[in-house]
Amino acid sequence: MTDDEGITPARFRQSDTDRTLRDLQAQVNTLTDVVSSLSTRLNALDNRLEALENTEDNDPVEDQPAPWVLYTPPAAAEDRQHRDEENSPLWTVENFVAWHNVTYVGIPGGSSHPIPPCWRHHPGLAMEIATLAYTWRRANIGATANVRDAQYWHHQWRPGFAARLTDWAHPHCLDGRHRDSGAPARTDRFSTDTDTISTGDNETQQYNV
Repeated sequence: MTDDEGITPARFRQSDTDRTLRDLQAQVNTLTDVVSSLSTRLNALDNRLEALENTEDNDPVEDQPAPWVLYTPPAAAEDRQHRDEENSPLWTVENFVAWHNVTYVGIPGGSSHPIPPCWRHHPGLAMEIATLAYTWRRANIGATANVRDAQYWHHQWRPGFAARLTDWAHPHCLDGRHRDSGAPARTDRFSTDTDTISTGDNETQQYNV
C-alpha cells in the first residue's frame, strides 16, 4: 500500500465532516433569522395590543379621525357614541353634506360649489353624495384610514362629483332656487312617504315614491 492510499480516505472523511458542519451552521443561521423575524413581529403585535388596551372606551380606535384630518369630522350613525340613537345612514349623509358645505367650497366661479339644499330631490345626486360621504369616511376614519386613499378622494372622487353636479340638478339649484329636473324625487328607503324635505326656497315639499 502506498502513502497516498493510506491518507486519502482520512482526507475524504475530514472533508465530509467539514461539509456537514457547514450545512448545520447554515441551518442554524437560517433558524436564527426566522426566530429574529418572529420576535420582531411579536413585539410589534404586543405594542399594538397595548395601544388598544390603553384606548379609552369613549374614544375608540375605530372612530378616531386620522392625523391628517384637520377639522372635527361629521358625526355618523356608525360612530360608537351615536349607535344607540338609532340614526339611519341618511343621518350620516346629511351631516356629511353640512360638513362638506363649510369645508369644500371654492372661489366664486369655480367648480367647487356647495351641495344644494334640494339634493334629496334629485335621486342621482343623492346617490352620489351617499357614496362620496362613505368613501370619505373609509379613507379618513378608523382602521381603514389611509393617506393615499384620502388624497385620491381629493384628487379624483370629489372633483368628479363636483363636475357632475349639473348632470343631476338644475343650475338654479346651485343658487338655492330649486327646480325639478331629471329623475323625479322619491322616498329613500330610510324615510316614510310622508316625510318632508327642504327645497332650498324656504319651503318644504312632500315627496312620494
